[in-house]
Amino acid sequence: MIQVRKGKLQKKEKHELGIFIKDLSDTYSDFYITRNNLRLYIKENTDLLYSCLEKGDQMSFSEEKGIAFITGFSDKAERKYLKILAKDNQSADHLLKALLWQVDYDLFAKIKKNNPIRQILQRNNFRFIGDRGKEVLLIRKYIPRETNKEREGDTDVRQNSWKN
Repeated sequence: MIQVRKGKLQKKEKHELGIFIKDLSDTYSDFYITRNNLRLYIKENTDLLYSCLEKGDQMSFSEEKGIAFITGFSDKAERKYLKILAKDNQSADHLLKALLWQVDYDLFAKIKKNNPIRQILQRNNFRFIGDRGKEVLLIRKYIPRETNKEREGDTDVRQNSWKN
């Protein structure tokens, strides 16, 4: 089961998540957080992940699938970046979709060009916006969804226009 979380984790959750993250392979070295122009790899700095979650960053995870993490809230950055570390491509897709239901802002991803997660991101409405040498920059623009109340209001306007 995929869990979506933000906020402080309990000690037991931190311990289990730490073991779980260390068991996953970061083949493309894309699972990192940037601080002061330095890449801090989350597998080696799990305390940084926990600190970021406490300050507002979000994640979805499952022991069977992996972890997807959105960073940028904790350091009040303008851009929010998605980081995924999954056991396989299908798991990455499931983690991404679970997390995207919670997103109401533009979301960026910077990954290696040869990372197969790139195709998964593009299938989930991420668009190419830049080439960064060995990496690409993708963005998923937030498009507000229309609520039922707004739709009902539109219906009333249409009905009134027929009467005039």
